[in-house]
Formats: sequence, C-alpha cells, structure tokens
Amino acid sequence: MVFPSNDTDFFIKLAELPSEVIPLVVSFLPKCVLPDLLYYSPIRTIVASKILSNVIITDKVERHKWSYELGVGYSKCSCQQFKVSLTNLKEGVRQWSVFPKLIHIDREAQFVRVVTTFPELLMDASSINCCFNGKDVSFLDKLLMTLLNSKIKLDSLSLSNFPNLGTIYPVVADIQLLDVTLSNYVIPGVKKFDIQVGGGSPQGLTFTFSSDLEELRIHTIWPIQVTLPPNLQKLEISTNLSSVDFVSEELIHLKNLSLQLPNIQSFAETGIIAPNLQTLVLNSCKKMSNFDDLRQLEHLKQLKVDSSKYPIGLFSNGSFPKLERLDCLNCPIPGIEGSDNSLLSLPSNLKILRIHDPGFLNADFSNLAPSASLDLLNLHGLSFNDGYLGDNLRKVYIRTSKLTLASNFRIPCVTEEISLEAKYLIFKSSEFMCHLPTNLESLQLIACESGRMKPLNQIIKWPLMLSTLVLKNLNIEHQTLKLLNLKESRLQRIEIHKGNVKTLDADLVPVTVGKLTLSCMGIQQLPDSFENLKNLQKLVLSGNQLRDVTSVKLPMAMLETLDVNQCNLRLISPFVVSMLEEKNKNAKLRVYARGNLNVSVVDIRKTLKVIKGLSLDLSNFDNTLVEIAKRSSRLRCIEESLDPYIKGSKIDDLYNGSDSNSDEESGKVQSTKVNTSKVYRSIPLS
Repeated sequence: MVFPSNDTDFFIKLAELPSEVIPLVVSFLPKCVLPDLLYYSPIRTIVASKILSNVIITDKVERHKWSYELGVGYSKCSCQQFKVSLTNLKEGVRQWSVFPKLIHIDREAQFVRVVTTFPELLMDASSINCCFNGKDVSFLDKLLMTLLNSKIKLDSLSLSNFPNLGTIYPVVADIQLLDVTLSNYVIPGVKKFDIQVGGGSPQGLTFTFSSDLEELRIHTIWPIQVTLPPNLQKLEISTNLSSVDFVSEELIHLKNLSLQLPNIQSFAETGIIAPNLQTLVLNSCKKMSNFDDLRQLEHLKQLKVDSSKYPIGLFSNGSFPKLERLDCLNCPIPGIEGSDNSLLSLPSNLKILRIHDPGFLNADFSNLAPSASLDLLNLHGLSFNDGYLGDNLRKVYIRTSKLTLASNFRIPCVTEEISLEAKYLIFKSSEFMCHLPTNLESLQLIACESGRMKPLNQIIKWPLMLSTLVLKNLNIEHQTLKLLNLKESRLQRIEIHKGNVKTLDADLVPVTVGKLTLSCMGIQQLPDSFENLKNLQKLVLSGNQLRDVTSVKLPMAMLETLDVNQCNLRLISPFVVSMLEEKNKNAKLRVYARGNLNVSVVDIRKTLKVIKGLSLDLSNFDNTLVEIAKRSSRLRCIEESLDPYIKGSKIDDLYNGSDSNSDEESGKVQSTKVNTSKVYRSIPLS
C-alpha cells in the first residue's frame, strides 16, 4: 500500500478514534513503518502489540525505508512479519509484556538459541513456523528430538538440502521438503505435505503417508509411485516429462484435485476414484483426448483445463449439473463441421465461463449456447459475430481480433462491468449508449488499432453507479465529447484515447474524477484552470500538441501525477504555476514529460530550482540535464523508445541546450537560443 510520510496530525487524530477501530487501522499499515510510530504516545501500546504479534526472528534485520518518490511512500514494503533480532525481541517482550502469537524462525542455530535462552517465547505461541536449509542431518535430528521432548508443536517446517534425513518426529502439522529424502513419510499428526523432487533427489522414489494427511502436493522430475492416504482432501501432482503411478482406494474425502501429467490419455489412467470431487484442474495434459470418464464426477463445481485439448462434447446431454465455473485456457478447439452446436454446449447451471486463446480462428461464441444462469463471461480469442451476450450477465470481458456489433446491440440490463476489446472494433450504432444498465459500474470500449462508432445524436444520461469509463481509438470529437455529458456523471476514472477536440473545456469533466486521461485527442488549448476538479490525483495529457500553453492552474490538494509525454512542449513552468501559491507550498508533483525534444533546458533548471516539490521525468536529449540527473533525486533522464502511435517532436531551432555546470541549484546558463524573458513569464523567480 502507498502510505504517506509520518504526519503528526494524522496519528493524533487516529488516537481519537474508538478504541476498537485503532488496531484495525494500524493493521493496514506497512510493517516497516511501525517502529517510527512508537514515538506517538497515544497509540504506542497498540503499535507495540501489533509489532510483537507476528515476528520473524533473524540476525539480518532490514527495513524498508520511506521513499520520497511521489506515489511510492512505503508501498515497497510487503512484509508479512516484523523482522527482529532475538535480543531486541526479548527486550520488547519485557517492556510491553506482550508475547508473539505468530513466530517464524529461519535458521537452526537461531532456533536453538530461542529454545535454550527464551523457551517461554514458544509456550504460548499459536503458530510456530521454521525454515531450515543446511547439510548437518545429525544437528537437525537433535533439534527435532528437543522439540519432541519439550512437547512444543510446530505449525510448519520447511527443509531444503538435507540428504537422507531418515524421518521427522511428530512435532509438526505442515511439512515442506525441497530435495530432502526421508526413509519414512508416515508421520503421525502431519496434515499437509509439500514435496519437491528435484535433481538432488534419487530416482524411483516411493511415497506412503499417514492416514492423518489431508493435503498433499508433489512436484517431481523423476518417475515416482505414490500411495494416496484415505482421508486426503486436496491433492496436487505435477511433472514435466516423467510418469506418476498412483496406488489408491476410493477417496471419498477428496474435494480438490490438480494434475499436470503430460503422458496420460484419459483421467481413468490415474486410477484415482474420487466420487465427491468438487474442483478439478488439468494442466498441460497434452495427450489427454478422452474426457468421457470425467462424467462420473457428478458433484464437480469447478473445472479448469489449461494448456491441454478443449474437452469437445464433454458437456452435452446434461452432464455436470452442479458445475458452476469452467476455465479453458490455451486449449485448441478443433474445427466444428456443420451446425452441430452440441459439441460446444455448456453445463446448464454454469455461472462463470472463461475461455482464453482457443487457437482456432473460426471458434465462435454463438456456438457455445451459454446457459441462462451465466453470471461472468471472459473470452479471449473467440470471434463474436452476432454480439448477443445473454440477458443475465453481470460481468463481461471480451478480447478478440475483430468485433462488429449490430445496430440492435444492447448491454444486458443487469450488467455491472463490461469490457469489449478488439483489434478492430466497430459499432454500427451508438444507440446502446442511451440504454445503459442502471447498475453499470465500469464501461470499457477498446479498439487496439482501429475503431468506429456512429456519432451520438443525443445527450447521454449516465448510471449513478458508473465509476469507470474507457474509450480508446473511437475518434471522439468535440461535439461528441459534449454529448457524452461527462460532467453530469459520477465517474472517478476517465480514459479517452484518440480524437479531435482542439480546445478542452474543464467544465466538461465531472468533479468526482480522480484519474483523467485525454491522450492523443488533438488538444491544442487547455483551460486556464483545472482547480474545480478537487479530487483529481492523476492527469494524463500525453500525445497532444501543447506547445503554446502559457499557464494552467492545477488542483494541487490531491494531484500527484501529471503526464505530458510527447506533447511538443517548449516549457514545463506553465504547468506548475499553482505550486508557487502559499497554500500549495508543501505540494508534491511528479511530471512525466518524455519525448518533448524542444523543451527549454533553462526553463527546466529554473523551475526545479524554484519548486522543491517538483519531480520531473525527461528524455535524455541534453547532456547537461543528464549530468544534473545523476546528482538529483528529483530529475530523471530516461533513454527509451517513444510511443510509435504518438506523433513525436522534431528538434527545431528553438532548442536551447546548455554547456553550463551541472549543479542542480545553479541558475547560470552559458548557451541558449531562446528569449528567456518569455520562458519565465509563468514563474516569478525573484
């Protein structure tokens, strides 16, 4: 999460919240910021309790630091546990009288120190997790014996690179093994086993487990034999080339099964009998062509087939009455001759359908005959000829090569999210825009290369729930922008790419918008002010022709990012005049201005000197700026390919490079080719 710098007022106000709310707020803060909050006395006890609740004991304590890069903050911290040395943990427990509930230990020696010097730490913990990597089998054996004698139970134990370990004492519920070979895998009390049989393991291993085992995951590069325990509830077996032989009785408790077995031709070959199976994943079972024996799985609710053949004909004749979700990813659909749609029929109670990259251009969604219960439709790579979506779809995501929607096309009345994306997207009528569903929250119409929609002939009335609107390559003109009537909406995210607007009126945009993108819109003139957009956090104007902009005020209270890449800019200063106002003296703004090859170097240097809250990204077109960027935390000069779809700038005779020294704060410039009195008319420098 992005977390702002430590604002004293924020944490003082936090302390005024109800006592049951404060721990909830603190729980969402990045772990690495918590030590700094111990200085706020009203919340100190709560913060200390949160720090000590979930720890990883280690000698290598490293914390993520606050980043001054705009929009980053502590977002790089994704730590799930708080890293602490054993010495500091002892002191923390003594000071705050709080013992950790979740403990993680990543070295054998560290664990020994805990057991010998601070055993009470482990007594009340609800979860103890250890991860050991080493070669000393005898040392590990003694350590596990110590645990057995102390009656301390581990929640999980991860071992790697311990050859010929023998067995593991019954002191743990969850075991992960990486290139670790046991002589005996029958370990009472173990509920979950995760085994990776890699190059360091011998070939031809045989696995037998305790009847207590409920979850088993094995990935192997060698042929193996597995005897499946009777109480297994979840099984995942994967191999790239080798075979896996199963020895199994009927598994009445097995609910989740995932297989990656490239050599099987049918499910029956596995010998697995699981009459109550609810979730089945078949991944890279490329030789599997007979799916008929899956029909016995009458309780199946979810089926995922990935990188295998499409199960043609599997769902005909009312099979799988309980199947609610079907995912077919990268599964070639063979040519279907004639009009027999039954081969592509779907289960009657299906709620979620996801088909990606079927690998057959003539596969058409209209042949799939979706059920009336279908709630979510996600299709990539299927043609979509008639445009009929069904009447009950809440969420629709279509991506295809060409999509032509007839004049009678309508978005289903219950739809909440819809995304139509195609290389070539054609709407024969815009009438559907006047009949948008009441509960619509997101509307995305994306033409990747070329799009066309009949011009609007009436003002659009937007659903009150709609928060996201994306229109790409539909050539929105000024009159169309007016008829879109965006100002009367409650949109929070607007993205419109490609059009011909020329003059932008800020009053056309709703005050609710937080992210506004108007790229490649042919805009040449901006409004004097965007300050009415109080909620604006990100403004993208890339690919427009803004060389003659003289001054534009921005809403600095919320704005974090301005994107004016490839806008043929001469000056940066007109876009940051609001940052000179007293009320905005502490504002921070990152401006992306790459691809502007005529921008004034003098203007850049003066603007950075005057406005300390400004951070700037540029192309590395000037050696002086490149040298400054090496010493500056606020300037970046980036060598990169420009967007080929945006008309770029060519260096003209107004380019003003500089041979002056590379001090970021210096205002001296030895060589320019512009009238600097015009350059700085937007910013008072005295």
